[in-house]
Amino acid sequence: MISSFLMKRLLQGVMVLALVSIISFAVINAAPGDPALALFGNDAQRLAPSERARINHIYGVDEPVMVRYFKWANQMLHGDMGVSYREGRKVVQILGERLPNTILLFSCSILLIVAFSIALGVRGGLCEGSIWDRGLSAFSIVFSSIPAFWFGILCILLFSVNLGVLPSSGTQSLREGGGMADRLRHLVLPVLVMVTTHVGLYARFIQEKIKDESKSYYVRVARANGLKEGFLVKGILKNALIPYVNYLGITIPGFFGGSIVIESLFSWSGLGQLSVKAAVTRDYPLLMGALMVTGIIVVVSILITDIASMALNPGLRRDGSK
Repeated sequence: MISSFLMKRLLQGVMVLALVSIISFAVINAAPGDPALALFGNDAQRLAPSERARINHIYGVDEPVMVRYFKWANQMLHGDMGVSYREGRKVVQILGERLPNTILLFSCSILLIVAFSIALGVRGGLCEGSIWDRGLSAFSIVFSSIPAFWFGILCILLFSVNLGVLPSSGTQSLREGGGMADRLRHLVLPVLVMVTTHVGLYARFIQEKIKDESKSYYVRVARANGLKEGFLVKGILKNALIPYVNYLGITIPGFFGGSIVIESLFSWSGLGQLSVKAAVTRDYPLLMGALMVTGIIVVVSILITDIASMALNPGLRRDGSK
């Protein structure tokens, strides 16, 4: 059954999350710092050893790493990721405040990237040797080589400092009350940077797949038999989209890595900015929670690309139904 294929992918995702949790927990606990350092910063050195030990005991970090991991895993399975060292609030509550912003930024960016990359890639691939083909190749090389943070700074200087038409940071303005229009204005620059620095790679990928499909045997035979070009283009696009969707799923984790830079640059209150803040302040429960939620989003996104691949590829559906 097809459902068995999806269940297999889901189980693989759960195994990946378990592995991510083990590695992340081990690395985080091997890093220097403790709750006292997170709470008091450099002033923690002034604490008496007994007071520091008492704080560590309260947060349970004086226990062996394996014991702490299994306690944490059991709590997480029940929806409890612990308490933030720095803020003294539930990690789940803090993540719940930041998660919608990350999903909004990710969703808008990936939808625009897919739309523009397919449109540009198909045009360039079908017009091999034209200005569209050569122009897209040049665009892909140039903008994929530009560091996102540098391009973001240029956008801030142009649209915020010089023109003053778009806000440079944050998710909403206190003066405008944070309405929908205000949030969209704050979203423009982060999405612009994300799309511009990523769309070229995806467009270039589907452009080459379109070229390969156009030169395939079945296309030459169909053209020789007088099949209408519109039908041919649909078939070429469908076959080219299968590896494109797979490529999209493979690159999603790296896409999230880039979003950390964008969220930090534009002070976008999402999981990426939160992860950086938690790492700097040694708020390890919060950092662990942010990593796990990000991992869940990545696994779900890859599962969605698997479903899209099944919809496009009849052979995969047949294999999944066995």
